[in-house]
Amino acid sequence: MPRPKPKKAAAPVRGRSAKPSARRVAKPARRQADAASTSTPEAAKAQPNQRIGVLIDADNVSHQHLPTLRRFIGETEISAARAYGDFNGRLSGWRAAAQDWPELDLVDQRSYTPGKNAADMRLTIDAVKLMAGPNPPTTLIFVTNDSDFTPVVEDAKRLGVRIIVMGERTHKALRSTAHHYLNLSELRTRLDDEQSAKSDPRKALALLAQALRALSPKNKEVCALLDQFEKMLPELRFADAPRPQREPGPRREAREPRPERAQREPRPAREPRAPREARPAPDNSGQDYRDRPNLSSAQQAQGKAEADQRRAQLQQRQDIIEALVDVATGLAPEGEWLKVEVIKKFLLQEHPGLEANAPRYAKFYRMLEDTGRFDVQLQGSTVMARLKE
Repeated sequence: MPRPKPKKAAAPVRGRSAKPSARRVAKPARRQADAASTSTPEAAKAQPNQRIGVLIDADNVSHQHLPTLRRFIGETEISAARAYGDFNGRLSGWRAAAQDWPELDLVDQRSYTPGKNAADMRLTIDAVKLMAGPNPPTTLIFVTNDSDFTPVVEDAKRLGVRIIVMGERTHKALRSTAHHYLNLSELRTRLDDEQSAKSDPRKALALLAQALRALSPKNKEVCALLDQFEKMLPELRFADAPRPQREPGPRREAREPRPERAQREPRPAREPRAPREARPAPDNSGQDYRDRPNLSSAQQAQGKAEADQRRAQLQQRQDIIEALVDVATGLAPEGEWLKVEVIKKFLLQEHPGLEANAPRYAKFYRMLEDTGRFDVQLQGSTVMARLKE
């Protein structure tokens, strides 16, 4: 009897792998890391007899960097200093910060069409006008993280204008196009260290030791002496005159012994305290039934009705929903995951008083879910959220 022929293995389908591939899980996009400075503050500072123009993209740079920017500019002549954004919305904090800088003009530019950044267009137009004016600046400082300004920076360089870009997460294209790039956080730390070094000679000597170590990194004798010097720094004293010794004063006469105090009468017995009143029950308003385990079916039905009523109240407060979307858009691009606590923090800072007569939520992420504009998920022990695309 003939043997049966062995069956051939089925050929893999073209375009697909023969082995089942593991399903790829989309990871949340990471926030872009800070870009280190490519120049020193000394190299980037304007030369004598130069005029500076300052253009600030307030949409993606915090107003907390204004003092650092002013300290960097110093007494140099300013042709124009302007910040662009919607200062009646989430950028309202700029108005208070700009009061300490009278030369800074806040150009209030609202975005009339969603997705179109009118402030960037206005800044670009003003940059061209400044360069084409009768007395153009010789140095332009762009305070931004946005790479959209790369073309206008390239045009300004062709006209002989010196370009300085300042930011924190500035795109590589803009950083490489400018003459100098300074990270604002690094600049603030550098200026603070220089200021403290002026009042504390130890810090100035420590900076000098670092410079000597950088100049002679392979010289073992120099490095050993610097190590010994740095160990001595905390013990050094400068212009500390010895304390004058006090002249011995007249001796005090011996005091007379105090008379013995009369014994106090025993206190009457205290009356028994009245029993304490029962503490009021905790306020569970705004708590979602999904966050309360071990509820009976009747309690779950009641909790679901309360959650539906709270969601309907929130949908009527479009000002709260728009503020949430505005804050999330300013913190990260659409579709990027953010910590829920970060969104809540900036919402309370930039929109004070928004919670008046608002529906109460015990869990902030439940409010984000009820807007219908956010995806929410738990990553480890942290609750993350992102705007729906």
